[in-house]
Amino acid sequence: MDQSILRVINDHEFIFDCRRAIYWPHRKILIAADLHWGKTQYLRDHGIAISDKVFDADLLRLSNLLADYETQTLLVLGDLIHHEKALSHGIIEKVAYFRDEFPCELILVKGNHDRYAHFPNSWGVVEESSFYIDHFYFTHDHESKIQDFQFSGHVHPMMRLRAGFDELRLPTFVLGENYCQLPAFSHLTGGQDIRLAKKEEALVLMEGGIESFQKN
Repeated sequence: MDQSILRVINDHEFIFDCRRAIYWPHRKILIAADLHWGKTQYLRDHGIAISDKVFDADLLRLSNLLADYETQTLLVLGDLIHHEKALSHGIIEKVAYFRDEFPCELILVKGNHDRYAHFPNSWGVVEESSFYIDHFYFTHDHESKIQDFQFSGHVHPMMRLRAGFDELRLPTFVLGENYCQLPAFSHLTGGQDIRLAKKEEALVLMEGGIESFQKN
């Protein structure tokens, strides 16, 4: 089982990494969606006792991705944070330290959770409503009217794999003829079960690897 899978889309190579991100070598862009920073604090504020270890693990995974790929831009397809009021001082400081360690450009295509947020200056967030480059369109929620190849988040696609009484429910990239839906980067985020349509491919993320499933 491979840790990453290469796909060529409109003559551009994209590396799909099992750590829930895509690397675009031509532009040196790392693409991720739905990080939901601050969700651990939000859950604690609502009576669910959970530590920041999940957030720390997500941030470490992102740091490792940036260290492994030559990245000029981190492009986040929405929901960088879970809720502005859940950004504790500790989370703000951890992200500020992360940005000092990896001072690449951080472009956020704003999602529904980011809509009214004011980000700390120390994070260096460049906010956009959408992002378009090299005939590729990047957005949070898929837009059906767009003709160019489109990358989006928001849905958090999940694939159910069944064998007898055994069942797995796993995050997945969904690739269609002119679109790609990304899984949520956050491990603390649920998702929507998907059923593959014709000519779709699911790149299902397992521990340390990716498996491809297609419907022809």
